[in-house]
Amino acid sequence: MLSTFTPFSKVETYLDTILVSLFLLLPLVCFRAVKTTWVIFFILDGLFISNLMYFRTYFTAIPLDSYLLVGNLSDFASSVLDSWRMVDLFFPLSTVAAGVLWWRNFYRKPENKTVEQPKRGRTFVRYIALVCLIALVPAIRLWSQNGFKVAYERLQDAYLHTCNIPMYTIFGSLYYDYTCDHIVYTEEIKDRIDSWLARKTDCKSVFPQVYSKDNCIIILAESLESWVLEKTVEGQEITPNLNKILRDSSVIYAPHVLSQVKGGRSIDAQLLMGTGLLPIQSGPYSIKFPESYYPSVVKAFKGKHKNAKAYSLTIDKPMVWNQCIIAPVLGFDSLVSKTCFIQEEPVGSRKQVGDRAFLRQCLEKMNNNEVWDDSGNTFLQCITYSGHNPFILPDSLKRVSFSPDIPEVLNNYMTMANYTDRAIGEFISRIKADKRFDNTLVMIMGDHEALGTVRKELCNDPVGKNIVSDKAFVPLIILNAPFNMYYGKVMGQVDVYPTLLDLLGLNDYWWKGLGESIFNPQKPDFDVDPQLNIVGDTAGVPEETIRMVKKSWEISDLIIRYDYLGHKLNVKEEPAKVVGMK
Repeated sequence: MLSTFTPFSKVETYLDTILVSLFLLLPLVCFRAVKTTWVIFFILDGLFISNLMYFRTYFTAIPLDSYLLVGNLSDFASSVLDSWRMVDLFFPLSTVAAGVLWWRNFYRKPENKTVEQPKRGRTFVRYIALVCLIALVPAIRLWSQNGFKVAYERLQDAYLHTCNIPMYTIFGSLYYDYTCDHIVYTEEIKDRIDSWLARKTDCKSVFPQVYSKDNCIIILAESLESWVLEKTVEGQEITPNLNKILRDSSVIYAPHVLSQVKGGRSIDAQLLMGTGLLPIQSGPYSIKFPESYYPSVVKAFKGKHKNAKAYSLTIDKPMVWNQCIIAPVLGFDSLVSKTCFIQEEPVGSRKQVGDRAFLRQCLEKMNNNEVWDDSGNTFLQCITYSGHNPFILPDSLKRVSFSPDIPEVLNNYMTMANYTDRAIGEFISRIKADKRFDNTLVMIMGDHEALGTVRKELCNDPVGKNIVSDKAFVPLIILNAPFNMYYGKVMGQVDVYPTLLDLLGLNDYWWKGLGESIFNPQKPDFDVDPQLNIVGDTAGVPEETIRMVKKSWEISDLIIRYDYLGHKLNVKEEPAKVVGMK
């Protein structure tokens, strides 16, 4: 189900629909221009049907500039027809029915055929006054939200991005596209990006490719922060399973990975880890710029292993964060989502599949070869969910409990982290018993920090300050690594991408990302958060290096926004129909 009923609770849905309807009915009401109205309605029918057909493939309305590409449809007639549904006939048939009713009830009555000129003028004035009066309410609401563009972009989050068209109509969507038409790739923008990239020196990897694995499993753990690892509170280990994993002789552990996500939150983590790019300035890249070209570790993996398959598994709906579109753009062959998982161990305010049940079912799909091909190479991404705020875990799933002295939000978070730890521990213990593990790299990373602005309150709390970290660090744990390593320096999530390239023997891939591999001996001990704050130790680091790292946020935004890499490679990432989406 890719729709949502949220727009029905928004006043804009009704006000804007009424307003557009009044505009469209103006020729009929004021001038009795029946034929003109009929033509307008048939054009609207075509607009609605074409957008429905487009949505069934691309999960969005037709972009403004795509209307100029209608000639391209001649090569894809079968695909277009495949998107058509019988129910689409409702639109033209309803228009025909309205025409028939008008003809039977009004056309044959002479008194209704003409309207006196003075009366027509008064009707027009009154009608315009009515339209202006109704338009006043949404106009005030938009003004209070700093204008239409800002209000529209506020809906571009995980769960509301499908609300913008119902709330602001197709015409609002087209107007928004029009306001974004200034996004034009120019030589000046190209030179700015080229200049920064030329000054960034990619370290020659010292990591031997002989150590690389042929398969990869990535677990992005929702809101998992580093400080809960190796932490005992009131005599209870918060993450006993992860702590046990850290003692393994073939584990790389980096506890100081700076959370660098922005408006895209979880989907930004996939951008950072998967492409080596930083999040855009405002909103999620997956919704605003899905047509830009994104190099990725998945594409590099599939380039090396020609028969490789890549799967992304999540218990969310495909429409959340626009994953149904961005997953194939990042190179995944299949998005295995909500309907593919049995509703077990419901957790959180939205009663989603709990992490234990999710990872257990992921393992079952691997064993059944649903998301694993024994004859080839596999790249698997599992995205957990239970760690979402407000960290609500049913009592039946709790294995730790803390005293009332600990702030409630901290109590709930540690309890949830313990549950996620148990889920990951069970998954790892089972996958280790599989012969495929010997040739599989497993990476576990927190997708982003969890506490937000509450962190400051907890750090000022007499009890909380002794437990929680004042830094937004997430853990990076790599199992089945070629050697044991503790990386204690500060690194960013953007550095995970080049590190993965090294570990998977992909360091000859053309795109190295904006970060640096932890195997680069010259890598500095700091990084920059989304607010451009420096986190870490900059002693001895040249000012130019610090400026370069800060500037990388702006450069990444330009790369994505203006499709720099697509222009560089002379490729265009068309919205792809998600083959294998489930």
